[in-house]
This record gives sequence, structure tokens and C-alpha cells, in this order.
Amino acid sequence: MTQRSFKAAGLAFGVTSTLAFAAPALAQQDTQAMQRQLDALRAQVERMEQQLEAQQSATTADSGQATSETRELAEENRSLIDSIQNSQISGTLQLNASYNDWDQANKDKAGDMNFGKFVLALNGEHGNFLYGFDYRFYDGYQFLKSGWMGYQATENDTVKVGLVQTPFGNMDYGYLGWYGTLPYLSGFNDNQNAGIKWDHTQGAWDTSLAFFKSDQLGDGNEHYGANPVGSSAQGNTAENQLAGRVAYTFGQGTDYTTEINFSAKGGQLYNNQTNESGSNWQAAVGLNGSYGNWYTLLQATAYEYDAENPANSSISDNAMQIGAFGFNYLIPTEGQMYSASLAYSMNVNWGDIDNLYFYNDFSYVNPKGDYAPSTASNPGGFGDVDDPMLNDLGMKVTAGPYYAWFSVIANKNALGYFGSPTDGDWHTSVQSNFGFNF
Repeated sequence: MTQRSFKAAGLAFGVTSTLAFAAPALAQQDTQAMQRQLDALRAQVERMEQQLEAQQSATTADSGQATSETRELAEENRSLIDSIQNSQISGTLQLNASYNDWDQANKDKAGDMNFGKFVLALNGEHGNFLYGFDYRFYDGYQFLKSGWMGYQATENDTVKVGLVQTPFGNMDYGYLGWYGTLPYLSGFNDNQNAGIKWDHTQGAWDTSLAFFKSDQLGDGNEHYGANPVGSSAQGNTAENQLAGRVAYTFGQGTDYTTEINFSAKGGQLYNNQTNESGSNWQAAVGLNGSYGNWYTLLQATAYEYDAENPANSSISDNAMQIGAFGFNYLIPTEGQMYSASLAYSMNVNWGDIDNLYFYNDFSYVNPKGDYAPSTASNPGGFGDVDDPMLNDLGMKVTAGPYYAWFSVIANKNALGYFGSPTDGDWHTSVQSNFGFNF
């Protein structure tokens, strides 16, 4: 404003000076005409000042708007950057070496080495919004292990929608080694179903409730968790399932904890061939212990599939056809399953090796009634065999991002999983699975 006053004063001074020097000529003019000219000049100066103020105000407003827009863009970019920083991309590349005592060609070659898996996973959060997925590639097939969108409703409550882990049995895996247990192979541990799940944590209590529209995405067998397969010869698929789990942890917050958990699941068992609905249910009690470097898991599971199978089916009514990893197999329609696991973790400083982990998983199936796994000579599972048993003894070596599992897997009539004979004898597979995480 001071600058504008100086400009106006200068202009008035210049005009007055000009009139003073021209006084002899102007003396003859009418005084009122001179006054009118001066008034016109003053009005022109005022208009110029007003125009200058308007221009400067517009410039200031535009600058303020630009600053506001820049600030909003920066905040959006900062939010995006925070979201990216809160997202974790991880993965695994794994190879497999195996020696199976029942496979003559495998024994003649002293074992085989094959591609194991490639895993790509993403987990993250944006404010109260959570998300995650795990996609896996195997030799000849691939699938989405899990994929969900979540919301952190409160500090203690989370809701997830999508392909989420079923709240059942000991979490997260239900075993401590590499191969797994018979309850896991039967779909009673570490299974992912399609629906909505609510998790609540309050002190030492953990509670989960879920509704699953379907046990998997689609009716095939190319998925992670074992479920009835709608496209199989038997044609059953689990739909509209309710699941719940409650757990209490003794010694929470210490290095010595014991979790006791109870869980149940059940719902509709629909047959795609008869277009009729049966039912299924399962219940489990588990113990998950962590005692310093020692870990243990115990679980007892009871279950039943009451299916509406086709008449004269090629599959025994005493067996339920389930599938996972591109492979179909049979489990008893009713019975109990038991599993027990023990592990020890030891940190070491042996060059680049930083941890040794030793484990043993044992599991057992007690069918109600006759049961026989599917074989080449008996694909329908008719007849009866001794109760299935499975044991996985081994160790894991970790060196930075690299790891190697070494397992001795012994089984007797263990569901015919991936080709092992079910002839009443014990059979052994020696396996190493090694790779790196990123």
C-alpha cells in the first residue's frame, strides 16, 4: 500500500509541476475547466490504484489456491507412500528332493529332485483397512491360498472377507514340522474357506466366529486346504458353513504359555449329482504350548459327513472324497483323529547358520466302521484296512534367507496321499525341501 501511495504522489506531483511551468498559458483558461481536468486525473489515478489492488489480490488468491492444491496433492502422496510403506511383499522359492521306498524307479535313480513351489504374498494396512493375499505356483498347477480384505473395527476386533483361514483346531498350522499331520491332510487344520470371519481378542481370550459360503473357490481340487470336491466322482461340496473357536492362554506375556482351545464347524453338504443336501460337522479340542525353546501341540478331532450320494456310486459310502493340491483321495466319513507334535528351536552361531530346529509330528485316525483308502486296484475305497498312522521326524536349518528342511516321513495306510501304498505296511519317504525367502 505504501508503494501505491508513492506512485500516486509522484503522479500528482508531476501533473502539478507541469501546470506550474505552463501557468502563463493556463492563466487565460477557465479556472473551472482546470479543476475538472484535475478531478479527472485524480479519478484516473484512483482507478489505476484499484486495478493494481485487484491484480495483486487475484495473484495472492491464485497463489493461495495453488498452495492449497499443492498441499492436498502432497497429503495424498504422503498417504500413498504410507500405505506402500505399510505393505509387505514376501515370497518363497523352494525345490524338493525325495527318496520313496515304494517307488522302484525313484530308488533306481537314488531319488528325484523337482520344483517345489513359488509363493508370492502381500500383507498390508491403510489406516483401519487391512488386506492380504498368498498366491502359489506348483509343478503343473497354481492357486490362491488366501486372499482377503479386512477392517480393524476396534483395538480388539477385526473383520475379514474373502478366502480366509478357518478358525478351527490349533492355529495357524496345527503341526510343527514340514509334511503335516492326518488332521491337516483331512482339512481340519490350516484350511482356507470363502466367507466372512470376525476375530476378537480380550486379554488372554481369543474368540473367532465365521460364516463360509463355500469351502473353496470353485469345485476343483487345485487349492491349499483339503475339502470335499464337487467335481469328483462322488460329487459332494461343503456349503453354508458356520465355524467358531474360543481359546484361553495361560501365562500370556511370558516365555511359558499354554493355550487351550475349543472349536466347531458344520453346515450343508450338497451333492452335485443328486442335487440333494446332507450335512457335516466337526469339533476339536487342542493344546498349544510354548515353553522357552520347546513347543508342543496336541489335538483331538471328532467329525462326521452325512452325504446324499448317488445310488450305486463308484465310491464307498464309508468314505468321503476330498481333494487338495490337484489330488483327490478318501478319508473315513466318520471317526476321530488325534495328533501330537514336539519341537525344539536352538539359535546357533555357526558361520552363516543361525538356527537349528528339530521336530516330530505324529497323527492317527480311528474310523467308525470300515475304511479303505483309494488305490489303483480299489479306487472306490471299498473294504477295510488297519487304522491310518503318519509320523514326520526331521530338522530345519536356517541361514539368513536360506533354509532347508530334512524329513523322514513314515506312514501306514495314511490316506494314500500322493501315491504312498496302503497295503498295511509301513512306508518311508526321505525328503529335503530347500530354498529362500524374500
